[in-house]
Amino acid sequence: MKVLLLSDSPGLPASYANVVRWFADAVSEKGVTVAFGSMQHMGYPLKFEFRSRTYQHFGCAPPHRITDAVLEFDPDLILHVRDPIVHIPRFFPQGFYSVKAQAVNGAPTATWVPVQHECLPWDYIDALHREYDAVLPFTRAGVEVLGNHGLVRDRMDPLLLGVSPAYSDPEGPVATGYGRDKVPIVMSVGLGGQDRKAFPVLMRAYREIAGAVDADFYLHTTLVGAYDLAEHARIMGVDNHWIFPRGYDPNIGYTEEELAGRYRRALAYVSVGTGEGFDMPLSEACCLGRAVFFPDDANRMDVTSDYEGPKFPVKTFPIPRATNWERMIDTADLARQLARLPNLSPDPRAGREYYKRHSWSTVATAFLEIAKRRGWM
Repeated sequence: MKVLLLSDSPGLPASYANVVRWFADAVSEKGVTVAFGSMQHMGYPLKFEFRSRTYQHFGCAPPHRITDAVLEFDPDLILHVRDPIVHIPRFFPQGFYSVKAQAVNGAPTATWVPVQHECLPWDYIDALHREYDAVLPFTRAGVEVLGNHGLVRDRMDPLLLGVSPAYSDPEGPVATGYGRDKVPIVMSVGLGGQDRKAFPVLMRAYREIAGAVDADFYLHTTLVGAYDLAEHARIMGVDNHWIFPRGYDPNIGYTEEELAGRYRRALAYVSVGTGEGFDMPLSEACCLGRAVFFPDDANRMDVTSDYEGPKFPVKTFPIPRATNWERMIDTADLARQLARLPNLSPDPRAGREYYKRHSWSTVATAFLEIAKRRGWM
């Protein structure tokens, strides 16, 4: 079986790229031939190396080059691992594209996608119908949410999101040199240039409990990106509680092993962003048994649905953004939940159980079962 993976460049240290990189490794181990189609790369086909394997790497920017990749690689399946809004002109006016129209060899198309929110616009569902023969939500709960929105249920098969082996040991090496002794660290992750990460909301929530709860917050992001976070902290009166990566690489270019050590240094992980995609950092925190705080939107509830460790959904409310389904976290409720910090502890057992279900070997086996059932191989 040959699979063309359309996504972000596999060399990026970001969620989509992490997914396709490890997925390719896991299914290659089981005899599948994989090639990457990168939406950030333009030009002639390259090679991509990962864990002693070499893959064809096609530049699919501009997106009409997807056709070239299909013609040259001739896949049995085209698997799109990216947000479906790229198929909707009003949501993605600068770079919308079609996958189905470029499956010129007649190969079936599929997408592996999280449930973005609990209230989706019809053109989102219509794009899934139009572009894909099969949709692979993360969980059965995701199948139900999309089915309730009108997506044909027999087009869907749940496929859990895998997590890197770096996060398989909740009690492994811990990063040093961060925070104050015996003061809990709360971690959050996100590209600093994206305002939807909403880090100032976290600062505002901590302001409400700062007198009662002493904590340090490690934000794995830029100090100055969409906001000047240091200035926000100063204005809110909660400066000196915020830690940023030392020697920051704009691409957050740390090894997965090093980043896992930073999670282990933290007591808890908090997600405050809106309109997220795969939200891999939340899955990683679950693998390490951290206490997790996250918006109660469909995406985060989906990602954490099989996590048995300490988890705390936070109330959200809709906000009028361009996508019309994004939500903002309720600051007062987040403050109330963060007030639990002094009484919390990680749960390594729950982390290990979560990782067993989300190992890439498990994901690859499940994918091949779907492929056989649907006649892709």
